[in-house]
Amino acid sequence: MTTGPLAVPARAVSASRPGGPAAPALRRHLVLAVLAALLPLAAGLLPGSWSVGVAVLVDFLAVAVVLTLLVRSGRRSAHPAGWRWYAISVATSAFGALLAGAWLPWGQTALGSVPGQLLVVVAIGRMLDRTSLRGARARMATMLVLFVLADLLTVHTLYHLSVGRSGVLSLDQTIALFALLGSIAIGTGFSLVLIAVCAAEQRRVGWLLFASQVATAQAGACSSIATGPGVVQYLACATSVLGLGLLAVACGADRPRPPADRRPADGSTLGALLPHATAMTGGSLLLLSVPVTGTLTVFGTTLGVLGLGALFAHQAVSWRTQQRLTQDLQRSEAYFRTLVRGSADPVVILDDRLTVTWVSPAITDLLGVAPQRIVGRPVADTVHPDDAAGLLAALSAPHDDEVRTRSARVRQCDGSWRLIQAQVRDLRSDPDVGALVLYCRDVTATAPLPVVADLAFSTTDPATGLPNRSALTQRLTAVLRAPAVSTTSLVVLGVDGLADGDDAAVLRELTTRFSRALRGDDWLARAGVSEFAVVVDGTIADAETVAARLVAAVQPVASGPGTTLRLTAAAGVSGLSADVDTGEVLRWGDLALRSARAAGPGQVRRHSDALRITQDRQETLRADLADALREDHLHLVYQPVVDLALRRTVSVEALLRWRHPVYGAVSPAEFIPLAEESSLITDIGRWVLARATAAIAALPHPDLGVAVNVSARHVRSGELVDDVLAALDGSGLPASRLVLEITESVLLDDGHVVADLQLLRRLGVRIAVDDFGTGWSSLAYLVGLPIDVLKMDRQFLADVETDQQRRALCASVLHLGTSLGLAVVVEGVETQAELQLLSDMGHRFIQGFLLARPMDAAALTTQLPGIGADGAPTPSADVPGDGGPAHPVGARFPRPPR
Repeated sequence: MTTGPLAVPARAVSASRPGGPAAPALRRHLVLAVLAALLPLAAGLLPGSWSVGVAVLVDFLAVAVVLTLLVRSGRRSAHPAGWRWYAISVATSAFGALLAGAWLPWGQTALGSVPGQLLVVVAIGRMLDRTSLRGARARMATMLVLFVLADLLTVHTLYHLSVGRSGVLSLDQTIALFALLGSIAIGTGFSLVLIAVCAAEQRRVGWLLFASQVATAQAGACSSIATGPGVVQYLACATSVLGLGLLAVACGADRPRPPADRRPADGSTLGALLPHATAMTGGSLLLLSVPVTGTLTVFGTTLGVLGLGALFAHQAVSWRTQQRLTQDLQRSEAYFRTLVRGSADPVVILDDRLTVTWVSPAITDLLGVAPQRIVGRPVADTVHPDDAAGLLAALSAPHDDEVRTRSARVRQCDGSWRLIQAQVRDLRSDPDVGALVLYCRDVTATAPLPVVADLAFSTTDPATGLPNRSALTQRLTAVLRAPAVSTTSLVVLGVDGLADGDDAAVLRELTTRFSRALRGDDWLARAGVSEFAVVVDGTIADAETVAARLVAAVQPVASGPGTTLRLTAAAGVSGLSADVDTGEVLRWGDLALRSARAAGPGQVRRHSDALRITQDRQETLRADLADALREDHLHLVYQPVVDLALRRTVSVEALLRWRHPVYGAVSPAEFIPLAEESSLITDIGRWVLARATAAIAALPHPDLGVAVNVSARHVRSGELVDDVLAALDGSGLPASRLVLEITESVLLDDGHVVADLQLLRRLGVRIAVDDFGTGWSSLAYLVGLPIDVLKMDRQFLADVETDQQRRALCASVLHLGTSLGLAVVVEGVETQAELQLLSDMGHRFIQGFLLARPMDAAALTTQLPGIGADGAPTPSADVPGDGGPAHPVGARFPRPPR
């Protein structure tokens, strides 16, 4: 169960999670509102003169209930400020009606609700998107005036058709009625503006507010024409309760949405047609009233003329806005055409079937064919048959917004082949593009280089004067075609500490040092921001010698007066072979460089079969990971966390495991980084949340908590709140029994991350910082951010038995957590001496192999550990007779003050 003033059951939260309640839940709420509205009508069937009092009492009870719902649900809504003002509006209207009923004659009590109805304007104004208000002030102003005039015209016409002709109301009653209906018309106009300009998912909230305003207007009209207790008075109370009920349903439907699901507001067909539809409704009613009444009132005529003027003004503003947007679009298209046509390199656009849908005119200069001869053809038909399979596989794979480089041979009009390098940008998920965009360049070694001034097309690095990566690709392509390719090697040198934008003097100094370390026939290029490459004329052993000299040449470099830049380097070496292409050779060099960097500064590593096997294993695991999730090859184990003070298990941490059908058990340290390279980590996180909560909810331990590790990518995706609520709803686990473990760096991300975590905490979920002390060194983020638990990493325990400084460090972390009101969990406790020391320091929450190793969910029923009277860990045993564990579980982490 959740705690705090905002606590709600997890199942109820799921029904109102971001995006609003599902359609069945919304229908149920509407049915409840209608049933509540029938209660005042049912009161009229009661015998005696006090039936009206019952109806009025139901009305005021509805006010109290709706005020409570607005205050509680409004805090979790997408527009909490708007719903606070709505609550003030309801309270003001009820209080005003109560005072008016005591002091004003029957039929004029509607005046008491006028101030509260005017506050609706403020409430809806706080719900409107500020960007829309700034970007279309004139259009929204004319729209509001048109809506208000149409509402007033409709009200006036209906009044003229009904009670206006009969003279039932006195002048004072008529003034009171129109004062109320006029104030409601202004609020109704604002609700229609909200419907017209809001995003599609928010529109049903606007319609509910509009319906609530209409019901309130009906209640005010009935109250004004009622001459005493009777059917009209019961109808007034019923429509008032209905309006309040619709307002509560609207508040429940106004749920925040993750950023990824938010769609832009405005620009819809409904937004364009709604002003005209309301104007047509009001005007049609006015014209239809003439044959019925035989008259056309001055007030009605005035409203009709003003409405036509407002409609004309709105149309003029809309036309001006449309004209400006059209001009902007035309300028953008003209700029795009000029930019693409002026580019020396072709641009190719492919659809989902890898068919060419558009190609720039520069393709004619490259291949000698017109663009229209290529459009509509599969890209595989234009490349060499030997390159087609690899290119299609690379293009079909998701790119995750990363620009990739691919090479293939393309046929010219004369039948010869040119080697084309393309930078591929995957924009298939972009609704405005929905395609793959290829920026192509000719890297054929024999192709003449274009003489242009633009550095983007140059083969020389401007900072060092060395050949750049494009020139390196051309050089390797030519070498791979030469007969002596087997006596040529490649060195890829990575310089750490060198950033983009460093002083050009530093780069020139490095270039000079490298040139001195090379032999006469070695060819040096700058391959990247912090990488250099050397094509070595010699065997791979010669390349290793050259690489060692290059690494030794990287020493501290003076970067300014009195300033020294400390640099380190590592190098990867690979041989060249005639049966591979340029891209494969570069991949070999990069793989060897990564291996060297992993070994430490100053290392040189040769590309070998072992590295290739490692790479193949990683590629296989990366490809099989999605299948592992679908085929249920992943499973969870749980490691207990023991409270030393209460001597029992308080929670368990869910740990992910993978048994590969070929490689067997794969360590999470190996496959989790692979999953984090793509959105698959979010799918895995969603699966872990669902499985872990379901497993713990099914145990016979009503207070046992579960901690789930959440990746940074999952938190940043904006989907975490939805996924947590779905897991809690599906499992029935109370939110207070779930702990989400995140890394320190996530708390320093965008504002929506902190907002999402704060929302989860308000729902009862606790937040833990995993591996505390191993990431960010700043402690400022601990204050004021949504954190409940610190998990102290195992490395704090290194030599804690003999090192006084280590002990002081452990005690400092405990003191820090206690001072901030945070629970501290110590991970990795493996010896009895460590346990005793931590207990003496005052640490309560312990996790480690000494207490229990990770176990399956089935073992949690009988094998949860505790702490014996002698301070030693004790396994759980069944208690005869009840089947429960000998050591009770529960005792959640203390929650810090808010």
